[in-house]
Amino acid sequence: MLNIIPLNRAISYLLVIGVLPFLFVIFTFFSQKSDLEELRNVLETLQCQAFVKEKKQALNLAVRQHFRDADHFYIDKHLESLVFLEPEIESLQRIVADKNFSGDERIKKRLELLTSSSNSFIFSEGIVQTFPLFQETIETLVHPVEVNTHDLQKILALIEGIQVGPYLPGPNRPQLLITEFKLDKKKVYEKNEVFVLNLKLLKREFL
Repeated sequence: MLNIIPLNRAISYLLVIGVLPFLFVIFTFFSQKSDLEELRNVLETLQCQAFVKEKKQALNLAVRQHFRDADHFYIDKHLESLVFLEPEIESLQRIVADKNFSGDERIKKRLELLTSSSNSFIFSEGIVQTFPLFQETIETLVHPVEVNTHDLQKILALIEGIQVGPYLPGPNRPQLLITEFKLDKKKVYEKNEVFVLNLKLLKREFL
C-alpha cells in the first residue's frame, strides 16, 4: 500500500501518526492541570471560609468576654445623669444671683430649662429581644437635648467606650451601638456652639 501512496504523503502520514501520542500526552497534561487548578481553588476557598469562620468565632468569644461584666444600669448611671451646657448654666446662675437682676423671665425660664429634666437624657427602653447568646433592646431618647462640643465628646466617650478628647468611658459599659444620630446647630453662646441632639441606641447584653 505504501508503494501506491506517494513518498512525501506517506512521510506526512507517518509524522502525524508519530505526533498523535505526543498530542494526547499534552492534552492529558493540560486537562489534569486544569483539574488540579480547580481543585486547588476549591481547597483555597474552603481554607479561607474556615479561617473566616474561626476568626468570627474567636471575635464573638472575645466580645462576650469583654462585655461579661457589663452594668445593666450603665445608661441610667452614666448617660441619664449628665448635665449639659454647664458654662451657660453657671453664667445664668450668676446673672440671677446678682442683686441688680431685673427678673427677666426669659433668663429664668432658660435657666429652668437647662437645669431640669427637659434638657437631660431620658431614654425609653423598647422590647427586649432575646437570642441564644445575648439580649438586646432599642433605647430611644424621649426628647432632644441641647449640648455643646464638650458635651458631645463626653457622650461619645461614654457610648463608644473610648477616650474622646479629655473624656473617658464609664466602667462596665455594655455594648452600645448608635442606630440614629441627628445633630442640628442652634446658636453660638459665648463662642460655644450649641446643638440640638437626638439619638437612638441599641443596647446589647451578653448572657
